Amino acid sequence: MDLADSPILRPKSRPSRLSLKQRDGSIVGSTESSSSFFLMITGQIEYAQTSSSPLVTTQLYCRYTFSQGPDWIVSHGVTQGITQIAGSRRALKGNDEEEKGSIIVWNFPIEISFQSTNTYGWPRLCLSVYGIDFLGRDVLRGYASMLLPINPGRHTKIIKTYRPISGNALQQFISWLTATQPEYHDTKITARGEGRALTRVVGESNLTLKINLVTTRKDFQSFGYTSK
Repeated sequence: MDLADSPILRPKSRPSRLSLKQRDGSIVGSTESSSSFFLMITGQIEYAQTSSSPLVTTQLYCRYTFSQGPDWIVSHGVTQGITQIAGSRRALKGNDEEEKGSIIVWNFPIEISFQSTNTYGWPRLCLSVYGIDFLGRDVLRGYASMLLPINPGRHTKIIKTYRPISGNALQQFISWLTATQPEYHDTKITARGEGRALTRVVGESNLTLKINLVTTRKDFQSFGYTSK
């Protein structure tokens, strides 16, 4: 038997495609053309900050999902999730050492990858925050959405929240009394403009979210896309 024909000594074929990760987080592939480019997102929903008294325990949890255009496909990862219920009494201290409210820490991980052939309908992260009232009922605290970072690297975002309200004062009182606050049927409506023309909302200035994400791109230059 010729040793050159032995499968043990036969040299392994090299992979048809190699990729290297640059310092800025982007990925450069070989000269082979690709049928689509890729966007990879990792990070976490860190915490919510409220202006309520730190002596009062606030219990909150957060739901998240993604909204993207018709040409975007989820190639890997989880498209929606829900954090644990967390409460905190810890007060934030400002430069003047005065109490700035309290934070509710989740540190909930996010990992997802998209692929597409054009940038139309760039993915957005949709968030909805719920709390537990004094009767143990789930009550909407606010909605928020953000465009996923375009440039490679680490990004920290502080997002303000808002919530829909009823049409008149009587309905608002009944909603508060019965803990049935107006909600969107689909959370992804926060990332779109259709169907929101007649929706009344109010900003929740006492509730903000901190999101920490890392963006990695692949094969964007092959389709002629560059960023400064």
